[in-house]
Amino acid sequence: MSIRLGDTAPDFTADSTEGTISFHDYL
Repeated sequence: MSIRLGDTAPDFTADSTEGTISFHDYL
């Protein structure tokens, strides 16, 4: 699956050293 500019990126969460982050919140 490729993500192109302009596409709606799927939201996902990931555990990191900063805690759980949300991809949409990161953007």
